[in-house]
Amino acid sequence: MNILVPDSWLRQHLKAKATPKEIAKYLSLCSQSVERLTKTRDDYVYEIEVTTNRPDCLSVYGIARELAAILPRFGITAKLKPLLTINYQLSTIKKSLPLKVKIDKPNLCPRFTAIIFDNITIKPSPKIVQERLEKSGVRALNNVVDISNYLMLELGQPMHTFDYDKIKGAKMILRESKPGEKIVTLDGFTRVLPQGAIIIEDREGRIIDLCGIMGGENSAVEENTKRVLLFVQTYDPIKIRQTCQALGFRTEAASRFEKGVNSEGVIPAIKKAIKMFEKNCSAKLASKLIDIYPHPPKIKKVTLTQERLNKVVGIEVKLIEAKKILESLGFNSQLTTHNSQLKATVPHWRNEDIAIPEDLIEEVARLYGYHNLPSQLPTGDFPQPSNGPFYWEEKIKDCLKGYGFTEVYTYSMQSKDLIKKTGLNPEKCLQIKNPLSKELEYMRTSLIPSLLQIIALNQDNFDEIKIFELANIYLKNQKPKTKNQKLPEEKLILTGVITGEDKFYEAKGVVEALLEELGIKNYQLSTINYQLSTPWHPTKTALISKQGELLGVVGEIHSQILENFGIPQPVSILNIDLQILIKNATELKTYTPPLKYPPIIQDLSFVVPKQTYVGPVLQLIKQQSGIIQSIKLLDSFNQTRTFRITYQHPERNLTEKEVGKVRRKLIKAVETKFNVSLKA
Repeated sequence: MNILVPDSWLRQHLKAKATPKEIAKYLSLCSQSVERLTKTRDDYVYEIEVTTNRPDCLSVYGIARELAAILPRFGITAKLKPLLTINYQLSTIKKSLPLKVKIDKPNLCPRFTAIIFDNITIKPSPKIVQERLEKSGVRALNNVVDISNYLMLELGQPMHTFDYDKIKGAKMILRESKPGEKIVTLDGFTRVLPQGAIIIEDREGRIIDLCGIMGGENSAVEENTKRVLLFVQTYDPIKIRQTCQALGFRTEAASRFEKGVNSEGVIPAIKKAIKMFEKNCSAKLASKLIDIYPHPPKIKKVTLTQERLNKVVGIEVKLIEAKKILESLGFNSQLTTHNSQLKATVPHWRNEDIAIPEDLIEEVARLYGYHNLPSQLPTGDFPQPSNGPFYWEEKIKDCLKGYGFTEVYTYSMQSKDLIKKTGLNPEKCLQIKNPLSKELEYMRTSLIPSLLQIIALNQDNFDEIKIFELANIYLKNQKPKTKNQKLPEEKLILTGVITGEDKFYEAKGVVEALLEELGIKNYQLSTINYQLSTPWHPTKTALISKQGELLGVVGEIHSQILENFGIPQPVSILNIDLQILIKNATELKTYTPPLKYPPIIQDLSFVVPKQTYVGPVLQLIKQQSGIIQSIKLLDSFNQTRTFRITYQHPERNLTEKEVGKVRRKLIKAVETKFNVSLKA
């Protein structure tokens, strides 16, 4: 996530003589990356990419805290200015406006705080607030809303304001949503809520807040608002992320809540908010502070040894130096006897990020400076290549490229129209709840539709198209892993297509060459009238199997399907299950030395009946004698099939008499079984 931080705002919390360029350089070296430094008319603005594990840096104060530790490592004096301590005697408030709060499940909202202000005057914010918001990429609205946005950017604590008088019955019930419930959010959109979203309803059952994401329009602060409820809280980050994903909707606040907001940062934020409400809105406190905090996080301590530190970093860094670095980052640390161990107490803003010794080592290493660690080439034996799935995938891709194919990449999602064009049933596909568009509504169950679409778009520019894709398809899983979960089954599939007349045998040859390259033997190619409820031509389809397990299919696309895509020429296709293919693949090679004695090669032509498959004929001929070394289909014209037969003995020369005897035997066997006749 990227944030914008004005330099002038940063200096409010950081006392340092470093230039903006030095700040950008050293922050990038040791912490979060400064993607861009922009000069404005009177200021500099840092665009900072904050990594997901560091939500404590999603604020001006968080970045200042980092820099206070980093800059001294480069000889620049820097000091973090403490947040102003504001003490309010809330107990002295004579008349406290009522507010009842009920939280169905404490884990949904680890900390809930709220306070009410009266005598609110709605007007524009002070100029400095407006300028800082705008430099940070947030539009200024009014003094009340701007306070919540300002403190979210400054302290990393999202908060929300309600018009107190719009909360019916002065009651807030925080719960999970039910399927189909709706809320009109502040942006005017009606959103249908998924099950399990965190919401707040009032006494009349109206949903007034989509927690952690956006407030409801029915409780919004308006020009005539006089009493405001300030609401500062933390939520279950997983729930917030799940809701954002389901709705396809994310806000600045949600981006912070889903990464985890520090519960201990709530009170400093609300104290600063009280001061700003009194100063900017002429507000008066009208209630005591509500603070529901049933389970504060426990103090976390992590122990680091000298041996572990040296081993992970790769050089010797003394624990006394590690202690100095960690304390600059806010850790309380203590060395044990003989300085062999360092015990560090994790500061509350890093509580979710630091858990094991390696986490402490990372903190030490980044401030010590990765750039200061020596470069050393690896030594020892080269690692042996692994014949895992990725190895075979790359090998298959290289083979297909060598056969003249071009690899393509297509979306995992397809439209209903594209699926129907291919003769598939959209109801058997997984439908996406919040698709980006109608073109990306269903998860694909086949790569064929997308490849046909590519052919349709490019056929005018090429005489022949040979493309392939190796990717996952997604099938409905009828056997869920848990009672409440039905994860789709992902299958890795290879699909290749060739355009042009009579390309079926070329596609078949590609499959045979690929299987040979992968060391897969004893497979069967059976040409039968086979339809897969997919776009296969019923009379030009061959199954590829091994020991009864289906490896894939090679065939032609049905002409009706091609018409749907506007493709006038035939399209041949190969469709292989990669998981089964890889399971049978091997790198082991068998060497057979060439025979010493010369072969005798003869061609035989047979007139065969229609619908006679060549494969069984080849197998029968091969079975007639051990001296038949090979047999190939040489030519095919009308109903004539010409076979080239190679006879060879491993230990001696063959005689014409021996070959003639075998020849007569195989002719008789073929004529008897397949009702063929030898062509004169």
